[in-house]
Amino acid sequence: MSTQNSTSRSGPAGATAVQGRHRNPLSAVVRNVGIVLDTAARVIFLGRDGVRY
Repeated sequence: MSTQNSTSRSGPAGATAVQGRHRNPLSAVVRNVGIVLDTAARVIFLGRDGVRY
């Protein structure tokens, strides 16, 4: 009896698993900064109730 998994994956499952797509590093930085600013604005304007974990 083999314990080896017969399913092979080339990347993560989900919306990010697009074959051959590599995000530009500058685009990734801009996107991450936007997420941080959005989260900070939600905390400032809505309080901690505006951020879901």
